[in-house]
Amino acid sequence: MISRRLLRIKTLKLLYGHAPSASASIVIEPIEKELQTSIQKLYDLFHFILSSATHVADYAEERINIGMQKFRPTDKEAHPNRRFVENALIGLLRRNRPLAQYCKKHSLSWTRDTTKSIRDIYTNMIERDYYKTYMANPEKASFYDDRLFLQRFFRYEFEGNEPLETMLEEQSMWWCTDDLGYVLGVIIRTLAEFKPEQPDDTPLSGAQRSRVEKDFARRLLRRSLTHYQEYWNMAVPFLKNWEADRVATMDMMLIVQGFAEAVEFPEMPVRVTLNEHVELAKYYSTHNSYIFVNGVLDRMIKQGLADGLIVKKGIARGGYLKPA
Repeated sequence: MISRRLLRIKTLKLLYGHAPSASASIVIEPIEKELQTSIQKLYDLFHFILSSATHVADYAEERINIGMQKFRPTDKEAHPNRRFVENALIGLLRRNRPLAQYCKKHSLSWTRDTTKSIRDIYTNMIERDYYKTYMANPEKASFYDDRLFLQRFFRYEFEGNEPLETMLEEQSMWWCTDDLGYVLGVIIRTLAEFKPEQPDDTPLSGAQRSRVEKDFARRLLRRSLTHYQEYWNMAVPFLKNWEADRVATMDMMLIVQGFAEAVEFPEMPVRVTLNEHVELAKYYSTHNSYIFVNGVLDRMIKQGLADGLIVKKGIARGGYLKPA
């Protein structure tokens, strides 16, 4: 499920926290364990957020029941629109055993502490145009109508919701805004794969872990930490008009990690490594850091290729790789 960009972000954050004390004798195993925990918590967040749809539907059902039980309900309360609470895809999620089993195993539930978030999500949702359009359609909803609605639900109701983001951070120190945005994208793609009458034991594609992603993150972190000082010393001659002690710490981490990736993964095109770390500089460092990181890392990698420290498959002109 996890993209390599997000894995780079996770290794970068750990590098930032541990690199100042890195040395040839650094104990890597506890830091690798921390990395794997952060990856596991991303899967927890996926299941937790995905399960929210059924809880919001349950809350909507409660509101309908309260209205119908009034002594003198309005016509709207006496004849409620049940389109949302009977959404076919929400029904499939409610019956999906892998989702329920994972949430139970990892103690992921929308409990009393998170009830306010469910209420707030519902309150915000019913004011949205996509919800009003969905509910106002006089025709019986098709499965594909229901699926499109739920994809919009996850697109609009979570990211940028500050109270919700605060609640998630309170639930787990590992859940952050970066993770939430990525998880929502995976959820939307996962919902697109659901079909009518889907078996209740169908695994969720977004929940499938890959040994490759685990290995990539572990190797990148280990190479970056164990060679941190060596690679930074190699970068110093390429700083051009900059003193090493004036370089932003995050820029140093990006340069070291980028070079470590170029060395560690012969199959990884150099352009991919360079572009990815430049993009990270735009989000995690100073305003013009991406220019600085691009220049230094580019020169370092070219020198590494020339010296044979970096060995790549399919070398093309300029020392860069053709796409694999």
